[in-house]
Amino acid sequence: MFQIFKDSKFDFMRLRRFWVGISFAMLVISVIAIVTKGIHWGIEFEGGAQVQVKYASKPDVGTIRQELSRAGYSEAVVTTIGKPGDNEIYVRVPLRAGAKDNDVAAQVVRTLQAAAGGQPLTVSSQSYIGPTVGRELIQKAVWAVIGAIGGMLVYIWFRFEFQWGLAAIIAMIHDAVITLGLFVLFGYELSLPVIAAFLTLIGYSVNDTVVIFDRIRENRQARGGVVGSLPQLINDSVNQTLSRTILTSFLTWLSCVSIFLFGGPALRDFSFVLVVGIVIGTYSTIYIASPILVVWQDWVAQRKQATAAAVPASAPKATAKKVRAGKA
Repeated sequence: MFQIFKDSKFDFMRLRRFWVGISFAMLVISVIAIVTKGIHWGIEFEGGAQVQVKYASKPDVGTIRQELSRAGYSEAVVTTIGKPGDNEIYVRVPLRAGAKDNDVAAQVVRTLQAAAGGQPLTVSSQSYIGPTVGRELIQKAVWAVIGAIGGMLVYIWFRFEFQWGLAAIIAMIHDAVITLGLFVLFGYELSLPVIAAFLTLIGYSVNDTVVIFDRIRENRQARGGVVGSLPQLINDSVNQTLSRTILTSFLTWLSCVSIFLFGGPALRDFSFVLVVGIVIGTYSTIYIASPILVVWQDWVAQRKQATAAAVPASAPKATAKKVRAGKA
């Protein structure tokens, strides 16, 4: 396999406390952003209309946006779809207060007809999503995320050990929260495709973690099961998989950047999650998931030392009791 780094000896674990501190600060900022600014829900969750229209000649997207804004739909999303010669646009508008049933879709169509200036147009499709359906979709999306997290925890638990699965899940939650925080700060809209992007991010993050955990386990077994210095074992394992991690992550990231830059507004929210999430997910495998294993081992070692130190202290009391019993 092509390797960028051959026999690298980077000491990743030396700065683990510093990077964990950086991650904690980013988590706090993300949570504050989510709570204070709030999530901009898409029409699938809050209700609204989506209309697809085909024109006889090339439509002026700028004029269409202006007309929709003048009609009260300032948050409307207008994008061209298909080939340039198809002259087709896709419009998404959120539900306005007091609007009922198909009023929104019908109003959008009338606005588009007015903006066409007499140019013939054909409505390819139009649909309306009510707020009740939106709430049901939110519940299903939440359960989908919880189910994915639970399934991955069980899988890693059986494949490795419980603490390994816990470390992977904490790293995955870390990735999702920070990505969502940046998503909210930049004002993107959370839609069903974006939920799919977050689920993809979760799977990608866990996969990257499993690859390194696999190498840690292989190295531990190769050394006779004696861990010795776990930070050094993790350093060796990360260095051995570093080329694979960088090549896989970087090529995937480049594809997502291309979609973000050239995919148009319709794919920008979706691709933003992957562009940011892949970077954070790759970083968290080294500086979040792996340090948790070190913390766990240190905690177990301290408990064993405390237990061992407590045994001699209790032995004289037991001996004293036996002596008194013999005298009696």
